[in-house]
Amino acid sequence: MTSPGAIEASVRAIIHDVSRQDTTGIGRDNDLVEVLGVDSLQGLQVLAGVEKRFDIRLPDEELIRMRTIGRIADAVDAALRRQNETEQVL
Repeated sequence: MTSPGAIEASVRAIIHDVSRQDTTGIGRDNDLVEVLGVDSLQGLQVLAGVEKRFDIRLPDEELIRMRTIGRIADAVDAALRRQNETEQVL
């Protein structure tokens, strides 16, 4: 399983690739719209990149709340845990 630190680093890298801005000084709870000016299209690109990178599907109803690095990383971690639990049952 991927560690929380590795998940956050990957999320930061994806945000950097989409926004073309440095994410190292951004806290886990800083709003990406306010800090980086990420617009809705960029937000969707970030989430699509996250889903592709981790081979997961994030619930659509949660997408609107994923405006911070911490929330995105936590959602990825939760999705990976659910996926792992499902694989263990099968």
